Amino acid sequence: MTPKNRILTALKRETPDKIPTFEWFIDSNVTKILCGTEDPIEAVERLDIDGVNIRADYVKTWKNETLFVDEWGIERKLTGDMIPATMKYPIENIANHKDYVFPNPHHSNRFKTLEHALETYQNQRALVLNLRDGFSDMRDLLGYQNALMAVAVEPEHFSDLLKRVAEYNVTLAELAVKRYGIEIVATTDDVCSARGPLLSPNSYRKNIYPQFCKVMEGYRSLGLFIIKHCDGNVRSFIDLWIEAGIHCLDPIDPNGGLDMKEIKEQYGNKICLKGNIDCTGHLVNGTPEQVEEEVRVCIEKGGKNGLILSSSNTIHVGVKPENYRVMLNALRKWG
Repeated sequence: MTPKNRILTALKRETPDKIPTFEWFIDSNVTKILCGTEDPIEAVERLDIDGVNIRADYVKTWKNETLFVDEWGIERKLTGDMIPATMKYPIENIANHKDYVFPNPHHSNRFKTLEHALETYQNQRALVLNLRDGFSDMRDLLGYQNALMAVAVEPEHFSDLLKRVAEYNVTLAELAVKRYGIEIVATTDDVCSARGPLLSPNSYRKNIYPQFCKVMEGYRSLGLFIIKHCDGNVRSFIDLWIEAGIHCLDPIDPNGGLDMKEIKEQYGNKICLKGNIDCTGHLVNGTPEQVEEEVRVCIEKGGKNGLILSSSNTIHVGVKPENYRVMLNALRKWG
């Protein structure tokens, strides 16, 4: 069974020859130490990981060594962490959102990284296109506070902009399917913290969920498998997301009080599960024995059907490279 087929088999809630793995991101410092490259596409090949998560490419205009603006007009600053800090948002007043022009989805370099992965893997590894399902784009365009405030005080403008965001993501998916034969999409939109939803479930259902469903409908109409990512305590939303058509949930966040065994028993007959090695715990400061035991227990709880084993978020800069290596070796031993 090829690495790609392992992931597709897991997404169908079936049992592959080996439990597959892939990460949203692996820090370049980690890959350089483990396999001698900072190229994420090449690192996946060298580490024999089953798939890779790929975003559309957007040109960066650098203001100085650490500060840049991307095609969305979002200003970000490198801080030493994997994800740059957002310094400035492009839409200051949501009432004027119609003046904002989205990046051209048809730009010739929009899928440059995806093309690199296709050439490297020759259809042997799964290519997971990382798009959005709504709120995270709203957050990036408006800022967290303004996005959440707009739900309450500018619901019509919020709805109109969210619709544009949804349509843009579906357009990117259409292009990726037609040009490159993409089969899997991941939507990495966070609407929860460890304590629970960032907005009330009622507000979510009224103001965000309708467009979420439109995005899911768009992805499914293209024949895509959908992996839904959201950190935190997502209990309020799991049933809604399943109803909308997701195939897999990530990360079954232990910091949000979610347990792999419990979620597997409740939802394992409906969706695949991805996770769940805590990237704030043993991967950062544990012993090799603790990492291996965590992998073994995760497999015991999650079962060998419908499971994609990974960290609980990313292999970030704080993860010990040797502990990630132990995680991969333990997966091959127990999975």
